[in-house]
Amino acid sequence: MTLNSNEIFERLLTLYETKKLNELSIKLGFKKNWGSSVKNRGSIPFEACTKACEEFNVSMDYLIYGIENKLEKIDINELKLSVTEGVFAAIQTNLITLNKDVKISHVTEAITSEIKEVCNINDESKQLKKVQ
Repeated sequence: MTLNSNEIFERLLTLYETKKLNELSIKLGFKKNWGSSVKNRGSIPFEACTKACEEFNVSMDYLIYGIENKLEKIDINELKLSVTEGVFAAIQTNLITLNKDVKISHVTEAITSEIKEVCNINDESKQLKKVQ
C-alpha cells in the first residue's frame, strides 16, 4: 500500500461534501490556500485526517488507504431476536434458570440494552462500530 495524496484529498472532499479545496480548507479551519498548497506538494494532510476521523467517525485506514466497511448497520429487532434465542437456548440447557416472576423478554431487554450501551448503538442510527 502506498500513500496517495490525491486519493486522500478526494476522500476528505467527499466527507466534507465539497468539490473545492479552498472550501475544504476553510471547513477544516485552515487558510483558503492550504488544501491546494499541501496537495500540490504531494504531502499527506495528517492533521486534517485526524480532524475528519473524529468528526465523521471514520478510521484513519479509510482516509489514508481507502479501506472501507468500518461501520455495519445493525437491525435492533434482529439483535433482540438473536438475544432472545440465546437466552431461550440457555434456559433449555439449564445454563440459566429464571424465577417465576421473570420473563424472557425482561432478560432480553436487559441484555440488549447493555449491548447497545457498550457498543454505542442508538435506535436512531442503528449502527454498530466494527473494527476489522
